[in-house]
Amino acid sequence: MNIVTILGSGTSTGIPILGCNCEVCNSTNPANSRLRTSVFLTTALGKNILVDTTPDLRFQLLTHKPDSIDAVIMTHDHADHTHGIDDLRPFSFYQKKDLPLYCSPETAESLRRKFDYIFNPKPVIGGGIPQLKLIEIPFAPFAIEQEEFEFFSLPHGRIQTTGFRHRSLAYLIDCHDVPDELCEKLNNHPLDWLIIDCVKPDPHDTHLGFDKTIEIIKKIQPKQAGLIHMGHEWDHDQLQLRLQRNGLFEAVPLKDGDILQYR
Repeated sequence: MNIVTILGSGTSTGIPILGCNCEVCNSTNPANSRLRTSVFLTTALGKNILVDTTPDLRFQLLTHKPDSIDAVIMTHDHADHTHGIDDLRPFSFYQKKDLPLYCSPETAESLRRKFDYIFNPKPVIGGGIPQLKLIEIPFAPFAIEQEEFEFFSLPHGRIQTTGFRHRSLAYLIDCHDVPDELCEKLNNHPLDWLIIDCVKPDPHDTHLGFDKTIEIIKKIQPKQAGLIHMGHEWDHDQLQLRLQRNGLFEAVPLKDGDILQYR
């Protein structure tokens, strides 16, 4: 079996939001405490693949304690998905090799610009930088660490983000829509788990709101669906109840630390 660990399930600010006194941000329910969204795949072949490097990455990795990272997938260049990149440094040092980082050509261009000290280093005295190798992915079946992935381009406001399928897991994050042809493709490839964006109860310009999320789940028809990238508008238990009231008993709001299995 393959395993996906939910390192973080929250939005760009994390939950609780600094300075916010709303009911969810003050909740004592651990399920309402959400680090910024990232997941960690452990494949049946024993490979460890990190998806996104959030500003919370150090805490996430200290919590889950992986002994290695074989590859990183970056879904897009926004700060809440990239600004923990420097915490990859010890893994590249201890593993004594460049750590491959896979992303779209547009994301690669942005990362080279934002993190030029990593990807275009100049001679310096002292310190160190993560040893990373940028690899641009095609939007087609593609092998990472002997595992076949299929990547998809998704609309996220004015940019495109990268979703993927690995075996019977699909990951559709940071998008405001999912094209019908992709829904049909995923429907034709039975999924054990669909992990999908659901930022707010209402429609949103750059993310999926609740109605759009459940519409897409019903089109794809996975065995199970996990909602992720949730803002402080969502109380965990109330969202679970709302899913059930809409007949989605196979769908759950994901929590930080959840561990899912898929074939």
